[in-house]
Amino acid sequence: MTGPNEHLYEGKEQTLVKHSVLRTYIERFAHIVGMRWDTITYVDCFSGPWNAHSDQLDDSSFSIALKELCKAKTNLATIRTVSLRCFFLEQDSTAYTKLKQFADDSSDAEIMTRNAKLEDSVDDIIKFVSAGGPSSFPFILLDPFGWRVIPMDLIKPLLCFQPGEVLITFMTGHISRFVEAEADGIRKSFDRLFGHSDYLGQIADLEGLDREDKIVSCYAETIRSNGRFEHVCTAIVLYPQKDRTCFHLIYATRHLKGVVEFKKAEKKAMEVMEKSRAEAQQRERKNTTGQFELFPSEQMHDPEHYTLLRKRHLDVSHADFLTLLRSQHSTPYDEIWTMVMTHPLVWDSDVKQWIECYRKEGILEIEGLSERGRVPKLGENHLLIWDACKDTSVREGRS
Repeated sequence: MTGPNEHLYEGKEQTLVKHSVLRTYIERFAHIVGMRWDTITYVDCFSGPWNAHSDQLDDSSFSIALKELCKAKTNLATIRTVSLRCFFLEQDSTAYTKLKQFADDSSDAEIMTRNAKLEDSVDDIIKFVSAGGPSSFPFILLDPFGWRVIPMDLIKPLLCFQPGEVLITFMTGHISRFVEAEADGIRKSFDRLFGHSDYLGQIADLEGLDREDKIVSCYAETIRSNGRFEHVCTAIVLYPQKDRTCFHLIYATRHLKGVVEFKKAEKKAMEVMEKSRAEAQQRERKNTTGQFELFPSEQMHDPEHYTLLRKRHLDVSHADFLTLLRSQHSTPYDEIWTMVMTHPLVWDSDVKQWIECYRKEGILEIEGLSERGRVPKLGENHLLIWDACKDTSVREGRS
């Protein structure tokens, strides 16, 4: 595993991946937002702690987030003053006792805690966020312990903060298994999760990864439309010892810079995931056979499932890339980059590679580059010009 507290995540490696995304993203988020906004308001709607192995709760999401926020506040102190406000909500009374003690011992932020259900706390959250004033930027984390339905109509007010960003844990494995169950109670709960029943028609007749991807995209689109977000990205988190999806992280923002930083956090977390999966699978083999293995876990790990997933999403996003370019003579680079980045397991370097490949073939030109510019950049009004007359030179399998 990666990081100073890697031993804390043995047996819950999927949480390590989630916390890697959170830690990496919040660090950059706090520095970027703190340069413009006077206050950062962080809301954790299912704080826990749950299954924390650290006495200091270092492996809990609220502790990780607060630590990164405080580091950013300190780093920015020589430039400007940034205030930190946190709202930590937890329903379970035993977990809340630990949460409250943590909050009481923290002095670098204004922290409000509540021992209550989310259903009974939305108004309190809205009041707390609003009290931050017009110079406050809220970040909402919706990361429930285990599986539970979070109704769309319940969280919609939390999605609508402007400015504001949201990170949601979407329990893909469980949802994919039960989403088409006929029992009336289950059906209604999923209708509330999505905010509608249209998802059933979209997943009809789909199987396997096609079905899983469509379920996730339906939910991501619902988050986008209800919160009026410009951008929604998804990240895959696999089970440590099985080649199956455990959950997706759904990230929503109205700022392109947020997408840039989230994709960096996702890429780093995928490296952490495959390393931790290798260790978890080696540990399972050792427990089964009672024998140590000669080679390190990473050398024994078979990355085929992850490799196939990445190829799958590269192929889909590349097809979208070509469709958009072919549909119009010129396409803003920002537009096509953003579209591609909505797919998981696709990176900035992939888009740059496709563009360079088509430029070499004479099919694509970039308008607006500076004299020394070699690659298009976000926010520079660069246009991708597709030459339809030369399109026939695209090799079979790439179109």
